[in-house]
Parts: sequence; C-alpha cells; structure tokens
Amino acid sequence: MLNSSKSKINNTNFLNIIVLTTFSFFINLYYSSLGSFPIDTFLHYDSSSRILNGELPSRDFWVVSGLTVDFIQAFFFKIFGVNWYAYTIHSSLFNCLISLIVYFYFVELKIKKSKALLFSLSFGTLSYTISGTPFVDLHATFLLLISTLLIIKHLNSENNYVWFLIIALLFLSFFSKQVPIAYAVIIYPLILIPYFIYKKKYNRILISTAIILAFFVLIYFLLQILNIDQFFFYIQYVDYPRSIGSTRLDNLEINLFSFINKFKFIILPFLFLIFINLKQKKNLENRIGFFLLSSFILVMIFHQLMTKNQTYIYFLVPILFGLLDREIQLTQLKFKKYVSIFLILTLAFITVKYHLRFNENRKFHELTKNELLDTVNAEKIHKTLKGLNWKNPHYEGQTSEEINILNRAYKELSKTNYENAMLVTHYQFLDSIIKKKLYYPNRSFTTDGASMPLPQNKYFNLYKKFFLKKIYLSNTEKIIFFKHENISRKVITNYISKNCYEILESDIFEIYKLSCLK
Repeated sequence: MLNSSKSKINNTNFLNIIVLTTFSFFINLYYSSLGSFPIDTFLHYDSSSRILNGELPSRDFWVVSGLTVDFIQAFFFKIFGVNWYAYTIHSSLFNCLISLIVYFYFVELKIKKSKALLFSLSFGTLSYTISGTPFVDLHATFLLLISTLLIIKHLNSENNYVWFLIIALLFLSFFSKQVPIAYAVIIYPLILIPYFIYKKKYNRILISTAIILAFFVLIYFLLQILNIDQFFFYIQYVDYPRSIGSTRLDNLEINLFSFINKFKFIILPFLFLIFINLKQKKNLENRIGFFLLSSFILVMIFHQLMTKNQTYIYFLVPILFGLLDREIQLTQLKFKKYVSIFLILTLAFITVKYHLRFNENRKFHELTKNELLDTVNAEKIHKTLKGLNWKNPHYEGQTSEEINILNRAYKELSKTNYENAMLVTHYQFLDSIIKKKLYYPNRSFTTDGASMPLPQNKYFNLYKKFFLKKIYLSNTEKIIFFKHENISRKVITNYISKNCYEILESDIFEIYKLSCLK
C-alpha cells in the first residue's frame, strides 16, 4: 500500500512537470511572435549574430548591458542557425526553466503538488511571456531569483559546488544587467554575514569570498584573451551605467496613491505575509530565508520604479500567493480551506487580468489588440524571420507599407555602393539577413543617454573617440538613417563636425556622406 502511494505521488509529480514544461515553453513561444517593437524585440538579434562573426560587445560595439544574453543567444544561433525560431526558443526555454524552479521551490515548502502546479502555471504566464523575446531586465531578474532561492535552500549547506553555482548565477545576472543585482548585493550580505557568524560558519564566508575573487580573476583573463581593454570595459559596463542610475535616482518622484494602485496585488499579499510571519514562531533559518525573499521583492519593486521599461514584476504575485497560502495552511484557522480557495480564485483573476494586458495586448511592446489585427508574417521581409507576426507600434502607416520599405532597404543595402556603410537603426536584424557588416556602433540608439554618453556626460569624449575610431577602422563612407524612424540625427552630429559630412537623400534613407574622417 505504501509503495503504491509513493508511486502515485511520483506519477503526479511527473505529470505536473510535463504539463508545466509544455505550457511555459509554448505560451512564451506563441506570444513572443505576436507583434514587434524593434528597439526591444531585436535588442540581442544582430549583437548575438555578430559574436559568431568575430565581433565582440564592448570591443567592437558599445553596450551598457546584456553580455550574458548576447553570448547565450549566440550559442542558440550556432546550434539552430540565425533565425527567429532560434531567438524565441532561447527565451521560451528560459521561461520553462524558471517556472520549473518555482514549482520545485513550492514542492520543497510542502505545498500540495496540485496547488504548486497552479501557482507555477500562473508564474509561467506572467514571467518571460510579457516580452517573449530575450531581454536584459528579465534575464537579470530571473537569474537573481534562481540564485536567491538556491541561497534559501542551501543556507546551511557545506556543498561548495552549490555556492559556486549561486555566485556564478549572481555574476551572470550582473552581466545581463547591472540592476537589480547591484541592489541585492548590498542587502544580501547584511543578512547572510551576521547569520554565518552567529552559526560559526566562518568557512562559508571565506569560501564565498574566494569564489568571488576567482571570478574576478577569470573575468580579467577573459578580457585579456578577447583583447578587450579592461579599463574601457569597466567604464563602459560599470561606471557609465552607474552615472545613468544616479541621475534617475535624483529625479525619482513617487506618487503614493499611484504607487499603491499600480502594485496593489504585490503590496497587499506581501504585507499579509509579513504580518503572519511576525505572528508565527519560526526558527532562525526560516527567518533568514524569509528576510532574503522579502529583500528580493523590495529590490524588484525599487528596480521597477527606477527603470524606464514597462511594468514586468507581476510574476511576484503567484509567488506571494503561494507563500501566503502555505502560511495560512500552517495556522489553526478554522476556515483555512475556504481562504485557500479564495486565494486561488483571486490569483486566477489577477493572472487573467495581466495575461490579457501584457500577453494578448502586448503592452510591454506598446501594442494594442486593434493594432495586432494588422500583423504581417515577417517572412515577407526575409525567410529567417518566418514565424514572427510583424507589427511595429512606432510605424504610423500600414504594416504592409513598412514591410515594403524594409524589402527595398534590403535590396539597396545589398548593393556594392553600400559596402562601407554604417546603419543607424532600431531594425537590428538587417546585419544578419544581409550577411554584410553594417557597423552598428551601438546595440541600440536613444537620445536620453541610455545608449551612449551625451555631451553633458563626463564620458562623452571617451565615447566620441571610440565612435570615430570605429569609423576610421571600418573605412566608413556613409552613415545611413531610415527617414521614417525619427531617430535623432544628434546620434551623429553630436560626435562629428558639420564640416565632415554632406547630407544626401533617397526615397527611404537619409545619408550622411563623410568627407574628412578617413
């Protein structure tokens, strides 16, 4: 009888894993291809493809984040070819991975497997799918989440391999994006170091420090091997982004009512969870685990306030509801069964609400349901983009008109008279499909200082030197803009003297012909 019961539990667990794996993979795969917001959708497309062609971030093009995502995507392109499916398989597998980790975390907490599945399905719906395609904030966030859950699980572990993995994930999170990990590494040690000292686990502090130092040494030698200047890398990836963050912090203004209304489904269960934990007797290890997870939640809320991206932290809701349900089940509350049903129904409502807003309507990519009626299969641009239903919210005309412009651009840029051309665009897939270097100086182009230093920034001259050197080494003769994209020409005029170019016109391009930079 006992063996039969264990077999039934194992079969249930296996079935849950199959259901969650299938669901979390395919929901992301489907919604990743619904609409496009070029500056975000293709953020890692050409940059990853360029790695396969011997060009490297920081050395050959200016980046302020996303190294982890670029290199992982380059691996997927190497295995599956440079195409849309290889791009979305990456993010879909990642959505699958984090959903399974959350499921196992719930099971580890002794939450019923049926409930753990429901909470994890909600998580898989609200996590990576809001973007669908590889994105720096999402990779950084979920790598930090995985490492946080591993720390909680292995607080007293003497297994150095686990702590090596935890620290590796923290580094990978940082090299996806500097935040939110930068906030976490300030708070987490304040919780962990006193705990390890109290438990007399001095070796854990020493070994973790040694692993961190080993990673810094490894990074140093990797930069040497890849011929990337260490000082330039530090300025580009660490100090310059920090200057952007400090400016945003200085300008941060919070409207309390708007803040509470926006994050009410995170704040309310979080407050209830804090209240219940304070009321219950917990051992020290459980207290520390709760402090760490609470710190992660607070870090994510703060990061969301600081970032200019759409809201993406609603994946916290199913985690909080799952934890809240567990804590209620541990109480002596008479009606806890009905409270649990209420929580699950409420979570279902919230999941559907944000699913419709962010997945169906693609709000993260600034689209609406009506705009999505105008999608066109991107195979009409190029066969490697097959599967993407193209709709750009920033193109004012019909989608078919934009497709026509991109087809004409593809033919024009393929001609020999564009051999030494630098393209400034949000369509950062053209380098890959034309299979010809278009010498993008950056991964993206914005005029708010997020992509490259503006004249008032202390690193302006450093970037200008990098930009002009790139023009010189690539023997660039023309710098090209799409007329309809409305990318500010200050991307060029901030760094090049007016005496060094003349402006030419074509039907679809505005061309800056260089004269004195060769």
